[in-house]
Amino acid sequence: MSTPSPLPGAKKPRTFLRTLVWTLPLHVLTAIAIVGGAAVWSSTSVSTHGTWATLGSWSLTALCVVFALIGGVLAGVLSAAQHTVERLELTLRDWLHTLPPMERTTPAAARTLSTVRQEYEAIVDRCVTQTGNRLRLPRWLEKLIRAALQGVVVDRFIASCTDRGLSHVSPQEFRNWLLAEGVSLGFMPVQDQLSLWRYLILGLLGLLVAMVVALALLSQ
Repeated sequence: MSTPSPLPGAKKPRTFLRTLVWTLPLHVLTAIAIVGGAAVWSSTSVSTHGTWATLGSWSLTALCVVFALIGGVLAGVLSAAQHTVERLELTLRDWLHTLPPMERTTPAAARTLSTVRQEYEAIVDRCVTQTGNRLRLPRWLEKLIRAALQGVVVDRFIASCTDRGLSHVSPQEFRNWLLAEGVSLGFMPVQDQLSLWRYLILGLLGLLVAMVVALALLSQ
């Protein structure tokens, strides 16, 4: 486990940029259609209330379209990041399954937990850097994945070994634990954060639509 094998090229997940190409327009157009449509309906409903009311309503419409554009872009970027992380997790799990089984080392040949922590943290860092370069991940997403894997996977593995009373572990122990639960635990915080931010933005856009509709109803 000291020198991780590269991920198989045939099963390499779609890059972040390729995923962004089809998620970004969908989110932007949907956001503009819903928010902008509500704003246009609000403006037309008050068009008979005078010049200043009409001017103010169409200014509000333009502002809503700008907010919809910004929100759609952010939601599209987060959605692309979610899809990329999902494919990365599945590819990593498939890759671990294809590795040949390793012989269990004797207690004398196994490493201490303090040595294992430093070694596996370095392995995780190299793997994330290599994967980030191949998938062209944005720097913020690469940092998010690295922090999650280092802060969750390695720490949870060490805690699992401590709970089982192990003071020396072999590379096989780490691989088995990754297949059992480590991969899911590592990527779960990333998925949760991306999902939370995405739904927060969508919720704000929904709140904007509700406000525009409420203003139109109150002005009638």
